[in-house]
Amino acid sequence: MCEGDSRLQRHYEAQLVFKGTSSTIQNELLDCMYEVYREEIAKQVDNTSFVAVQADETTDVSCKSQMVIVLRYIMPDLTVTERFLEFVEVKDKTGVGLSNSIKAVLEPLKLKEKLIAQTYDGAAVMSGNVRGVQTVMKETYPNAQFVHCYAHQLNLTLQQLCSARMSILKVFFADLTAFSTFFSGAPKRVAALAEATQRRIPRPPAVRWNFKSRTVNAVWETRDALLQCMKHIREQPGWDAVTISEAYGLSKKLRDRAFMQLLEFFSLLMPEVDVLYNTLQKRSIDAPGINSALCRFKENVQKMRQKTDALAATAHDGTDEPGRRVSSTAPVMKEACDTVISQVEQRFSQSDHLIAAKLVDSSFFPQHVLSFPTPELDCAVKLWPALGNKEKLNSELTTLYRHSELHTGNTALSLLKSIHENNLEETFAETVILVKIIVTTPMTTSESERNFSTLKRIKTFTRNTMGQPRLNALAMLSIESQLIQQLQDFIPKVIDTFCQRKDRRAAFLFK
Repeated sequence: MCEGDSRLQRHYEAQLVFKGTSSTIQNELLDCMYEVYREEIAKQVDNTSFVAVQADETTDVSCKSQMVIVLRYIMPDLTVTERFLEFVEVKDKTGVGLSNSIKAVLEPLKLKEKLIAQTYDGAAVMSGNVRGVQTVMKETYPNAQFVHCYAHQLNLTLQQLCSARMSILKVFFADLTAFSTFFSGAPKRVAALAEATQRRIPRPPAVRWNFKSRTVNAVWETRDALLQCMKHIREQPGWDAVTISEAYGLSKKLRDRAFMQLLEFFSLLMPEVDVLYNTLQKRSIDAPGINSALCRFKENVQKMRQKTDALAATAHDGTDEPGRRVSSTAPVMKEACDTVISQVEQRFSQSDHLIAAKLVDSSFFPQHVLSFPTPELDCAVKLWPALGNKEKLNSELTTLYRHSELHTGNTALSLLKSIHENNLEETFAETVILVKIIVTTPMTTSESERNFSTLKRIKTFTRNTMGQPRLNALAMLSIESQLIQQLQDFIPKVIDTFCQRKDRRAAFLFK
């Protein structure tokens, strides 16, 4: 074979390789992409002072347990980033098994001293003080302080509200759930409601406690249409006896004065909870931000408590039969407000991380000028060993509180940027360490839950016909697409990695 024929043969072989018909080549290319991405993450981690890890676990469509691991750190340009690291198939769901899976992923990054926080949900296997993940992780990473996801803590607060001591509240939420149950999985009933409201009704969500906010708002906004729908079901032929009976019971609830007053009250309270929940879900949220959001939330709930007497005196048209005794709902509304406020204070205000974060929360600086926050400083030094010089930190913070021009922003990150812009990193060295730790510490596992949405899309699209390496590469390309596009040398590095992995029939490298 002449030299020209040999060159054409190699060109033909190269074309066959990249036709996309070989699953082996596809997997190798995806594996190379993921390898290049991991190298970039390792480089970024090396250039940052502190790193935090958050993890969460779910079961995918193939009934496999997948745990996602996410890193949070500050970039050199003082922006906070949360990066997807890996999906891990979990077979041992004990605290030791889960922690070993996390350690195996983190070990190549060498985060022995840098890992300052670990954030999980409140499950016993994750947060347990004996053999929970957070306890086992501290054996290898002693500086990794555990943070219970504050979004999950808010969920627990709402659960406490729904199971309040007063029976009227328990009955109210049980009756509220009955509306979701009535329409769930019943297209004919949904069609009847759509006809009554003259608009398309989306499929009702599954009946779970965290949908109560949406259910309250939906029932309150469509109360007149719901009454008309229940009347239609009772009077028109073609409906079974069970549906007619349930419709009659729900229509009685919509005519009950106490139920409607509580419905109106919670239609005002739940949006406040939604605002706080959405604030906790932000990627940029830090401890000072949570403190500010909690103060606003408690103030709004307290104002609502003052309006309960007026709400309890409201008489809704068509409610209650004449002469029927009407019980006052004002005490119930007040106890609901008190329960929310007390639970929020118990689960949030007593957290060491939030207490220590008041040191760099600009909203507290006027108070700190008058009285230095010694308890907060003691808490921070005890919590984070990286703060080695307590006296120097005390002196720096005292100076910082007196110079209002350095803390014009509302977040800890804005304070860090202000110190950097004024070239005061050496002057406020201990304060910079404190601020970086607080900003790096994740307050929620919301990024992990967002990654699970990507996992679901990938598994559904590919019908689960993939292995774990391909899953991680595809998830990386979807979740971190913006980062990949910013890396100008990403494709050349992937090609070099692919070519150097092993000897191939086609010639890819030329000297």
